[in-house]
Amino acid sequence: MPPFGNFRIAACITTMHRPDILRDCLSGLMACDSPPDVIVVSDDSREPAQIAATQAVVAEFPRVLYTTGPRRGVCANRNSALTAAMVANLDYVAFLDDDTAVPPDFFSAARAYLGKLEPTQRVKTILTGYRDDVGSGASRLNFRGYFEDCAVPETATVCASFFPMALLATERWDENIFFGSEDAEICLRAMARGFQIQFSPTLRTKHLATDAGVLQKESSNGMTKYELQCEAARLYIGIKRYSRITPNRFKLYAFVGIYFAHLAISLARRGLIKALPPIVRAANLGSLRQTGETSGSTEQTIVAHR
Repeated sequence: MPPFGNFRIAACITTMHRPDILRDCLSGLMACDSPPDVIVVSDDSREPAQIAATQAVVAEFPRVLYTTGPRRGVCANRNSALTAAMVANLDYVAFLDDDTAVPPDFFSAARAYLGKLEPTQRVKTILTGYRDDVGSGASRLNFRGYFEDCAVPETATVCASFFPMALLATERWDENIFFGSEDAEICLRAMARGFQIQFSPTLRTKHLATDAGVLQKESSNGMTKYELQCEAARLYIGIKRYSRITPNRFKLYAFVGIYFAHLAISLARRGLIKALPPIVRAANLGSLRQTGETSGSTEQTIVAHR
């Protein structure tokens, strides 16, 4: 990896049906004082008119590469963008949503921070900051699968982070997660493999979207698709965490029991108990009996690094 902050960085942007806000995101990247070396947009749009509009926006920025997304959720779309970006020799990758704005010093601040680390430490470090709508400090995933503040970071805010290619060469985004806490899940795998997460308050991004977002606009069984997928992801990640990433049978059984007890009570109070089966189906639990590229890691069980 090059010294003194001369790292090759890719910005991988996922988008779907929002060409106008994508334009704002790309404009911000072009205004950076140390822009990324590679910029890729992976488009999950389904409607021909939206696809054409997104392609037209990307064409306004000659340096930006466009690729068609797999339309299987945000994790699969991020993997699509990463694959397209890997035509170049990269050191780090920043994954951005189309509704994320970066300040002009975003990449230069990351280069400066990483450049101060020892090479052996740098290659094993995920550098994270914060986005203005999701807190401004270090966080971790607690036992029940919720984010909480902490002194030493154990998760990375995906739209304000830099992931080393040393990690992404073997660990990808878990495509069994359609949406929700996927950044925490890849960090659990990273830490189990001996990577560390460092938090820098100088890395900050802004949430651009003023609308509800695609998943917030779709609903079924009394829940938005956003709510349903977040609950499904929490179940999937919890079981994967205690059965495969850092195996612990006691914690696995405790998590499952507490998860279903609390969720059933919460849904019943809202008159939404009928949403429980769709949440379980959306969790893709059957995939945990398998191994392969979609689960993010090529190994079935990851033993915690000690």
